[in-house]
Amino acid sequence: MRITYILILIALERTAAFGAVRNALQSSSSAHRQLFPHSQRSSALEMVQFASPFSAFADLFNPLKQSATANGSATAGQQVVESFIASINSRADPATIVEFFSDDVNFVDTSYYNPIIGKKELLNHFYLHAGSSALSTFAKTTDFSAAAIVVDDIVSVAENGRTKVCVMYHLVDDDGKNVAATTAISFYNVIDGKISSASDVTEPRSPKPGDSGLKLLKTVSNLIGDESIVMTTDNINHNDQSLSAIENYFDAWNKRDMKLAVSQFSEDCSVRDLQYDDAFSNRDELEKHLLRCKDCLPSSFKFVIDDIAITKQKAGVLWHVENNGKALSFTRGCSFYTLDRGGLIQTGFDIPEKAPPKTGFFKTLSSKFEAEPVRFIPAAMWVAYMYILFISDGILPGANALALEQRTWEEVRDLSINFFLVSPLLNLPFSPVVHPMLEGVFNLLLSWAAMFACFLSDERKNKPNLLPFGPMLVGMQFLTSGFLLPYLFTRSPEFESQVYREDIQGELEAKVAEWRPLGGFLASVGTASIVWSFIGRPEFGEFTERYNSFIDLLSIDRVGSSFIVDLVIFAIFQSWFVDDDLQRRGVIDGELMALRNVAKYVPFFGLAAYMTLRPELPSRSTGNEGSD
Repeated sequence: MRITYILILIALERTAAFGAVRNALQSSSSAHRQLFPHSQRSSALEMVQFASPFSAFADLFNPLKQSATANGSATAGQQVVESFIASINSRADPATIVEFFSDDVNFVDTSYYNPIIGKKELLNHFYLHAGSSALSTFAKTTDFSAAAIVVDDIVSVAENGRTKVCVMYHLVDDDGKNVAATTAISFYNVIDGKISSASDVTEPRSPKPGDSGLKLLKTVSNLIGDESIVMTTDNINHNDQSLSAIENYFDAWNKRDMKLAVSQFSEDCSVRDLQYDDAFSNRDELEKHLLRCKDCLPSSFKFVIDDIAITKQKAGVLWHVENNGKALSFTRGCSFYTLDRGGLIQTGFDIPEKAPPKTGFFKTLSSKFEAEPVRFIPAAMWVAYMYILFISDGILPGANALALEQRTWEEVRDLSINFFLVSPLLNLPFSPVVHPMLEGVFNLLLSWAAMFACFLSDERKNKPNLLPFGPMLVGMQFLTSGFLLPYLFTRSPEFESQVYREDIQGELEAKVAEWRPLGGFLASVGTASIVWSFIGRPEFGEFTERYNSFIDLLSIDRVGSSFIVDLVIFAIFQSWFVDDDLQRRGVIDGELMALRNVAKYVPFFGLAAYMTLRPELPSRSTGNEGSD
């Protein structure tokens, strides 16, 4: 009776599992139309459509049905991956796409140096790097904006409670034409209906590296004094019958037994190593290639299989290279194979990881310049600013910043102590004496830099920036334009027409950004700084005297003259935030033109007025829709 009871429980559990798969398939069937014909979708549903406790109980004693159960699990996991790809093609919001992944997902896009760990980081990656690679989602304004992923082949297997899925794909443009050099292979693990890990390796751009990588490895081999490249002996020239042809191929490769390696392929095989332009079309061509590789690779280098998804017809392999048992950086790769009826490899595609420099971050940045070429203006000004301030001699007065002149650092220290004129106004004993006009310029500049806090809504969960605005705003208190300019040419474009206070990253940032009194307070500091320049510290004389002494100071002072440059830069670029900020508040082009123009074209005080008079961001919690 106990055995019968256990069998019934197992049968009921299997029925529940079938029902879960059926629900998953039905809920995502619309997305799969982009990937599968109707007949294949129907057959997948038929596997779960007629499940019952009695049929499930009978299946326990039917080996064919048990195999079908494993296939059903593989199908369910495969369709999770297919739905993920379909959601990318449909331009779903990243917040929707990321729900295909587990909370602790490990996502490896080899266009970047580091893996993305966790769903939160993955969501940030999808928003920030959209368009930089196919699996980073498609951006709204990039070369890939009209592209779509086309699955060339796919294999999936279920084992030990997880489904392993390997996908080979390429991109097509809006006209359905193949995009050159976009073949890629990705490998997934799916657990409980969520993708727990994903690795994506993409084809290198033309011209292909070809033998250049082998030549480099040959040089390395010579440098390490490797004299044991040839390892083939008669006693290792055999197959391990417990392994597949693919596993035997990797094993033979590591033994440098190329005869055994090529014997794992059919006579008319076709193998593409996507570091090369052309395929190796038969065993003879493949063997020549493998022998050339063998002569260049040190014998201590081994190809290690990290994961494999294999059926009788095809297989996907995730691998990396080790040297004396230690993994080598940037040597990951992914391969896709089809097998003939005898189990030999019929076709193969190998894509090794691209060597540094990685292109993902560069593509993200370059796409911003392509979409908005005006970004070249702050970029060029930043380069010029950093060169003139820190390196050049003779363009601005005084010694360059890298000279580490003691007088420069003492001046910076004294100005910092008198920040916002608190120390001199309170007549504190430790307050140093600094030229009042230099103090005025310094504090006006810092109060102006602080005003950019009103644009903290430019940083949100669904609009991250390459350089987060919060830290950049803090940096502006120390190096002003040195932080403002790079933020301007790297920031993400604004697409939203309505933003809420809760969308701003960070509770403190949200309060500061929308605190109306901040504009008036900073305007007061700026006004006091200007007044102080004229009447502060009477010992510096009347206006003419103190002005002349200030000009004399600037003629030898790199710090003071750089402050004047910063004021000009702030006046030029304060307008760059205004239109996007009004758009976030639901104000369309052509509305509030008086306030818009004052904020953009009246230096400092126009921005202060804008902070006070602009419409509020609405709050989801109160239902406040903002006011004019």
